[in-house]
Amino acid sequence: MPHDADLPVRAFLSRFAADLVAAGEPVTQAETETRRLGAAAGHPDLRVAASPTAVFLSLDAGAPAAIAPVRGPLRLDQTAAVHAVRHQLGRGEVTMAQAGDRLDALRQVPHPYPAWVRHLGLMSVSVGIALVLQPGLPNIVVAALGSLLVSLLMTQAGRHTLLGALLPSVAAFTAAVLAFGGYELGLLEGPLRTVICPLAVLLPGALLVTGVNELAQGAMVAGSSRVFYGLVQLVLFSLGVVGAAMLLGVDEQAYANIRVEGPGLWSAPLGLLLITLGITLSEALPWTLLRWSGLVLVLTFSAQLAGQQSGSSLPLGGFTGALVASFVPSLLSRMRADVPRLVAFLPSFWLLVPGTVGLMGVSQIGSGAGDTATLFGAVSIVSAIALGLLLGSALALPLSRPAPTWRRRDRAQ
Repeated sequence: MPHDADLPVRAFLSRFAADLVAAGEPVTQAETETRRLGAAAGHPDLRVAASPTAVFLSLDAGAPAAIAPVRGPLRLDQTAAVHAVRHQLGRGEVTMAQAGDRLDALRQVPHPYPAWVRHLGLMSVSVGIALVLQPGLPNIVVAALGSLLVSLLMTQAGRHTLLGALLPSVAAFTAAVLAFGGYELGLLEGPLRTVICPLAVLLPGALLVTGVNELAQGAMVAGSSRVFYGLVQLVLFSLGVVGAAMLLGVDEQAYANIRVEGPGLWSAPLGLLLITLGITLSEALPWTLLRWSGLVLVLTFSAQLAGQQSGSSLPLGGFTGALVASFVPSLLSRMRADVPRLVAFLPSFWLLVPGTVGLMGVSQIGSGAGDTATLFGAVSIVSAIALGLLLGSALALPLSRPAPTWRRRDRAQ
């Protein structure tokens, strides 16, 4: 058959696009990168349609098509490996066959740390978020205990299908029982914010913002499916929170969005340090990229804080934080070939925590403590973050064109 010779190319390009989506790229960006590689391989009329669950690809109109499933999310070390393969292909250092072998191998690479270290990493992330979001000492202790239980539930969810399906509600219920129980005993204030800290690693904030981003760029199927799935996840989380509140019989004041004052100005910098360290241990962030991800986290937090204080507005803070979180990784990736944009960018999502406000809004409405304005505020913050990401990506577009000074530097390396 005339197209048999193109089978390896189709198989690799469809697999490559699927791994980009699994790494967290919006489908529009994955399609653009795949078309670029296809044109470099001699297929300028390549057709590709990516979705959150599968990629469809044909090398030309009327030519045979390939389908590649998107097989779950990648760890940060695996995402870095996908970036390295893309970079090596662009420079002609590997063939497509060799690149395909490397993509196949990266899925088989085990997590570099044992389970107890990963649990410790998630606890570090939760405590770090608590130091930023709800820095009271009792709240931090409850966040640490809750994160340990949530981490154990996440491990078991990978082994039991039923628990995997119920994980959002079960994890939220477990964390909420600890936080609301401490509130009922008079040990802490602001329990709803405290609940968020151990759940931040599970909340669909990145999913919602990516979906809104895709909708804004015309990817209606992918965007709407992500947004709807994210909203369903928020409802499942809120069911666990409201269920725990009903079990313990807490009053409406427990749902108030109250921030407890921290021990000092050092709490936020310490929180950022713990978040960076925790992501390194739990998501296998390569140590060589730790400083760059930490830099993006610090700049994102600074921009978010500046936006909130200048305008006394959470949406403005989300917008400025997202703008920096999107632009700076693109700049770093262009200036340094060893810094993948996604790896530097994704940890900042755990700091922006857009799903946090969504969960608080849905939980308040579910308990009768909130109203339409509460949900509208959550939608405004998620939309502001998505707009910031879009604008940051637009500002970074000129960086995708080879700059003469940087090109000379690349050749020197």
